[in-house]
Amino acid sequence: MDREWILNSAMNRFQLNFKRNVGPTSESIRQCAPKTLDEWKEYYLKNVRSKEHIESLGK
Repeated sequence: MDREWILNSAMNRFQLNFKRNVGPTSESIRQCAPKTLDEWKEYYLKNVRSKEHIESLGK
């Protein structure tokens, strides 16, 4: 099976990509307007969701 298909199936099955779990991602990207991935990570973890919350979704 294609790895991307498996990942997408798991994300949808457990609703890991839903707004209530990850926050308003598109809106947050527009507000931050990051120039680098590190800049986005820092903004996201400071203003949208905590690192602990995201890690708990993965578990």
